[in-house]
Amino acid sequence: MLTCRQAEKMVLPYINYQLDEKELEAFLNHVRVCPSCKEELEIYYTVYVGLRQLDSGTGVYDIAGALEESLDMAWMKVRTVRLRKVICYAVNTLCAVGVLVSLLLQLRIWWI
Repeated sequence: MLTCRQAEKMVLPYINYQLDEKELEAFLNHVRVCPSCKEELEIYYTVYVGLRQLDSGTGVYDIAGALEESLDMAWMKVRTVRLRKVICYAVNTLCAVGVLVSLLLQLRIWWI
């Protein structure tokens, strides 16, 4: 589990989509249970997204809602990565079992 100091260092990389999957999951877990870090994230997100919108000329006036949507999308990314890893492990296991069964059947043919 992250400390508040580590989580605070990850706020800007989170906003700029620079966290890898492990860092992202640790950050999201910490922000979920730590109200002061969540408040820090809200402040930074409001400032950075607001400035970015002013510079680009587009605007979403519900920045708090945009933050919640961003957090939901980040959780979806974490779940997707986890699911992809599980599927890869399952496919690799099935392939290994398939090769082993084929080898055993071939050995059976050779010994008859």
